[in-house]
Amino acid sequence: MKKILIVGPPSLGYLTKIDQQLNQREGVQSHIVLIDKFTFKYRNFRHKIINFLSKAFLGKNLKKEHVNTVIINKINQLGPQDLIFIIRPDLLKPKTLKYLKTQTKSLQAFYYDSTRRFPEKVDIIPLFDKVYSYDRLDVEKYNLEFLTNYIFDESENTTHEQLFFNISTHDYRYEAMERLAKYIHEKQWSKEILVLGPDDLTSEYLTIIHQQIPVDEVAKKINKSKIIIEIQRKEQVGLSFRIFEALGHRKKLITTNADVVNYDFYHPQNILVIDEDNINIPEDFVTSPYIPVKDDILNQYRLNYWINKVFDLQ
Repeated sequence: MKKILIVGPPSLGYLTKIDQQLNQREGVQSHIVLIDKFTFKYRNFRHKIINFLSKAFLGKNLKKEHVNTVIINKINQLGPQDLIFIIRPDLLKPKTLKYLKTQTKSLQAFYYDSTRRFPEKVDIIPLFDKVYSYDRLDVEKYNLEFLTNYIFDESENTTHEQLFFNISTHDYRYEAMERLAKYIHEKQWSKEILVLGPDDLTSEYLTIIHQQIPVDEVAKKINKSKIIIEIQRKEQVGLSFRIFEALGHRKKLITTNADVVNYDFYHPQNILVIDEDNINIPEDFVTSPYIPVKDDILNQYRLNYWINKVFDLQ
């Protein structure tokens, strides 16, 4: 029995997709431990003040300490593992990572955020037996192993209720998304563009939501749309899950990530790269049909292939 432990943030259900497929494999036993600071609860107001002072004067965050304790307790319950695979290891303390390394034959990590966004990832690279990254620049600079995200859900719905769909969080990309939504509105194209934001956030062109939507619910919204929108973080070149959701559901994609043209699934009738400061979406891109991507190309990005590669399975 090959014992695998996956450690990572909740991520709306992406890790569950890996775990479910692993546990369907013969001779494999998989578990997930979430790096979830929201499991921490203050006992009272005094406890909250203590954490504030601890962060300010001792550099210790009780929430982070709690998360690390949860991880260690879980590995102690499960016992030694054949492989521990960590996503966002920068969320854990180095001493926790060192302890995990003593509990497995192979400690591996997947960086699906660039080191330019989270520089602390650079210092912990030597702690791992292998580090994967979806960012080509990081792969070249730090001699990491290239690994994209994956297609975890598929459909071939050729009908659509609306043209455009996007869901994102309220961050520095917000203004670009609002400009894009305004552009689409002025073209009188149908859209559902959702932004997870604070209660006081309003927009004439965007729909503001206040609770995260799980990946399975997002998939339903993608399935009824023709074109998926993605505003890429400027400090990253790796392909986000939005791109693989578009691939899996056979949807067109509009993205600000220029690196997408270097992948074998790229087709100009399916994928349009735009400049977020000078938006131009040709009418024929919107009205033309989706060109199916060859199955042998899609196979390289499906979760099954991804799992075989990462966990050395057949």
